[in-house]
Amino acid sequence: MENEHHEHHGSHSGLGPTGYCICPKCGTRIPHRSGIPCKQERCPNCGTVMLREGSEEHKAFLEVMSKKNKKQGN
Repeated sequence: MENEHHEHHGSHSGLGPTGYCICPKCGTRIPHRSGIPCKQERCPNCGTVMLREGSEEHKAFLEVMSKKNKKQGN
């Protein structure tokens, strides 16, 4: 069947329909809505584009914040 390979196309993160979207600015967490990427969601408190908890973008953000905190602690 030709259509077998189409199920994995797209830019979704593959983290499943459950989980949370997190605001990188104020830390607000909202439940992820199935079919709507967190990067299309805006924080209800401050309007910042949200990140999917556990995504590569979220991990990179946490790493940057960790480095900033270490720098400020020295």
